Amino acid sequence: MLDKLVQWVGAANGFLWGPFALISLTIIGIYLTVGTKFVHIKKFGYILKKTIKSAAGKDEDNDAEGILTSSQSLFTSLASVIGMGSIVGVASAVLSGGPGALLWMWIAAIIGMIIKYAEIILIIKYREKTDDGDYVGGPALYVKKGLKVPYVGEILTILMVLVCLTSTMVQSNVIVENIINIIPGTGISRSVFSIINVILTGIVLIGGIKRLGSVAEKLVPFMSGFYLIAGFIVIIANAQNIIPAFKLIFKGFASPVAVGGGVLGYGIKQASQYGIARGFFVSGSGQAVFTVSHAPAKVKNPVDQAIYAITEIFLVTIICTVSGLAILTSGVFTPDGNAAILVTQAFAKTLNIFGLFVGIATILFSYTTVIGLGYIGESQLSCIMPASKAKIYRYIFLGFTFIGGIGGLQQIWDMTDFFLAIVMFINLIVMMIMSKEVFKTSNDYWWSLDNQGKIRV
Repeated sequence: MLDKLVQWVGAANGFLWGPFALISLTIIGIYLTVGTKFVHIKKFGYILKKTIKSAAGKDEDNDAEGILTSSQSLFTSLASVIGMGSIVGVASAVLSGGPGALLWMWIAAIIGMIIKYAEIILIIKYREKTDDGDYVGGPALYVKKGLKVPYVGEILTILMVLVCLTSTMVQSNVIVENIINIIPGTGISRSVFSIINVILTGIVLIGGIKRLGSVAEKLVPFMSGFYLIAGFIVIIANAQNIIPAFKLIFKGFASPVAVGGGVLGYGIKQASQYGIARGFFVSGSGQAVFTVSHAPAKVKNPVDQAIYAITEIFLVTIICTVSGLAILTSGVFTPDGNAAILVTQAFAKTLNIFGLFVGIATILFSYTTVIGLGYIGESQLSCIMPASKAKIYRYIFLGFTFIGGIGGLQQIWDMTDFFLAIVMFINLIVMMIMSKEVFKTSNDYWWSLDNQGKIRV
């Protein structure tokens, strides 16, 4: 029975994340790009300058409603995807779809920028303040208040909670796999490490979004910067393999390629399916799950926070590219590799201390993601029920966190992809229906700045 379910989910993912997803997302991306007057392309320089300046502690609007600064919301969102997305997610995409999957991830990033931008506008515009004083936002609210069909938002919320539960299983699996890889031969069972992860997660969840935002703001920039430096060193150390790696990427994008002496052939269908799935999983574009962390941001206009979507996906894509090139240039890529530790192995082959660092970085990133998922699920339930009742989610979430630590990875990835696909397509339909609101909010904002002469690129 379970084997049949796994096969059915795999077949469903092949359809949902295959050409159907590419065509649908491309059409929606182009439509939103035209409707917002190519804002993520034309204003790219201004957006990067403004958001990076804000991340450095300048130009924050502390008088606006909200409980997190814009940069804290950015780093909280980044923490939700960098761990398994930019490191393990890339490894999984390349293992399952071949080197060409990396180029499909780049395409997903470009499309994802404007989709996530539009999504944050709706999240901020329709957010609410809970009885606990937190700000929450997501499909449940913008469907209820914008489209007046609350049951659709409730369905999306339940699906998002399922995504959080399966995602924490993936993250927890990554944490335990990397701990065992770093300290092998201890004789300590996976269950022990999983229990420790559950305890540490539970402690932080009690502190709520403010504690998570504070931790993410400090941890993510430091770990990301050091990871990129180490990654560039790995790639440069294997410079002779850079051109062959790019040849594999571009050839695998449009035609079948064989890897590992022809043991396994990768085709365009596999490359596009896994590249798109992981690419949109990394950015969280259109899926709401990894975007709702922006809801508590202190901003007066939704666009003030929406621009962080552009910077967020740009930074994540750089990390993804470094991860992918490290795998392909280091020579560790084999079809039967372990996605949870493949990047660690790539770094370690160049310099042992780098492998140790990447293992620790992956553990920390994944840990912050687990905490973020705990917040996301609870905050979304708070949109459809009293915040006090939504807290029961914490205990269910911690149970799934434990199970993930002792379980396998591929089947959990497939279930996560499946739930994400359903959430994404329903959410994208909602966004298309509400697109006129997005266009008006966005275009009015940029028209005002242009006429005030505030934009200097």
